[in-house]
Amino acid sequence: MYNALGISYGELALKGKNRGNFERILNTRIRNILKGTDYKLIIDSSKLYILSDQENIDEIIRKVKKIFGIVLISPSVRVDNDEDEIKKAVLEAAERAYENGARNFKVEVKRSNKKFQKRSMDFARELGGHILVNSKFEHVKMKNPDVMIYLEIRNSTYICTEKIKTYGGLPLGTTGKGLVLLSGGIDSPVAAFMMAKRGMFVNAVTFHSFPFTSTQALEKVKELTEILSLYIPKTRLFSMNILKIQQEINQKTNKELATILTRRVMMRLAEKLAKSRGYGALITGESLGQVASQTIGGLTCTNASVKDIPVFRPLIGMDKTEIMDIAAEIDTYEKSIEPYEDSCVIFAPKHPVTNPKLENVLLEEEKIEGYDEIMEEIYNNMEIFTFE
Repeated sequence: MYNALGISYGELALKGKNRGNFERILNTRIRNILKGTDYKLIIDSSKLYILSDQENIDEIIRKVKKIFGIVLISPSVRVDNDEDEIKKAVLEAAERAYENGARNFKVEVKRSNKKFQKRSMDFARELGGHILVNSKFEHVKMKNPDVMIYLEIRNSTYICTEKIKTYGGLPLGTTGKGLVLLSGGIDSPVAAFMMAKRGMFVNAVTFHSFPFTSTQALEKVKELTEILSLYIPKTRLFSMNILKIQQEINQKTNKELATILTRRVMMRLAEKLAKSRGYGALITGESLGQVASQTIGGLTCTNASVKDIPVFRPLIGMDKTEIMDIAAEIDTYEKSIEPYEDSCVIFAPKHPVTNPKLENVLLEEEKIEGYDEIMEEIYNNMEIFTFE
């Protein structure tokens, strides 16, 4: 049935002089994700199309939907700019729509190729009449029809009856590189996805406390990273065991501040990694007020541990239901809710301070002898995993 996919841009179309570079990055991403698939990528009168046999179209749609920078995919029938061929294809599209339950329709024609002599409105009326005479349809409906039959007349003519909405955003890699602090929970994978949608190439760092946390907890994070790699190719996961510094925090500091002190450890190690590997920002899954460490006071204390790069919190104003909906959409939710512990719950206080003061936190950190040396040891024992 379909032999072409029309690719529609969103913000990409507004990039002015930078548009060409963004399009090249997007085209490269399409070629990489469709490697091994029988297809052809063409530009027809400034619009991108993927041509392929019908047997490959569904698989191509499934893959291309995961590419950021695309807002719509239009499964289309591509024919020559011949009136008889166009009328035949339009009638076949109408008949399929009728079989699927549509009882009224509208034809819309966009004529980019001015060598095609009939004007858009005139040809749309002619095609509507052709459908009424030659199909079971009895009604044209100009507002909210059961089915829209779209035609784009370019060097070829493309006919479609559905437009599949995709994630939009910007092509991956056009806004730099970031490092997400990835736990096994619901929020941080969504945060990674949200920043990747804004064109940021995202890698991940996770922290564990083996043997206090199980090996399954790390495996869970690795599986979440593998899911994210469907959207972000060649994803790397950096893993650090922070148990030694957590034990020092538990033994020598105010237990009510343990969570904040541990978060500062993670942020410091993440910043060190980001600076050494060329990541321009840290990304977290924090949402204001969701837990005790995510109050304004808590965020102020964790923020203060990062000196030289920004911290992006794309979920900061979202509620849990919104975050869960996105997690379900990107297929991380079911993995995230599996009951394996993460480092944040180890030595977690029963009554954490909800509005910590930075000066008090700094005083507690000073109680840990050899703090910097322990952090260096943790960093040097880091493990790295790559997901294609």
